[in-house]
Amino acid sequence: MRAIFDELSDKSRIWIFQSSQPLVGKAEQITQEADAFLQQWAAHGSQLKASCHVAYNHFLIIAIDEDFNMASGCSIDSMTRFVQELAKKHDVELFDRTKLAFNKEGEIVLVEMNKMKTLVAEGFFTSETLFFNNNIQTKAQLNSEWLVKPEESWLNRYFAVAKSV
Repeated sequence: MRAIFDELSDKSRIWIFQSSQPLVGKAEQITQEADAFLQQWAAHGSQLKASCHVAYNHFLIIAIDEDFNMASGCSIDSMTRFVQELAKKHDVELFDRTKLAFNKEGEIVLVEMNKMKTLVAEGFFTSETLFFNNNIQTKAQLNSEWLVKPEESWLNRYFAVAKSV
């Protein structure tokens, strides 16, 4: 069952799929295809109340209100297969967890995780650079913990090292 994203509970579970490239020109089509999938998405025959949207032209966000019905392992697997097919169809990578996304001066910049130490040492980050923490799990976190200063996330270990040097 398709729902309106903003009307889903803050407790709704979310998945964030980060694109390797901007989804400009593809976002509307991706959203339409995801909406069609969500309309028929079910867990053990029970409809799921879900929604999606593309944020910052780089992130496909899928949310499910588990107060309505819980997602099952099989339903999550079907969503994952759908997103894999969607990525292939639109020639984008949505499962590369080695790249981290930052909002640097209004531009989405993807950085290889293994370059973090060097980038911190070189001063790539300023007090205005924000990190997309795709490890969040709820809609409430999406609103408050998704876009944060890197040192206020799990990346803080890189900043602690830089300060001690």
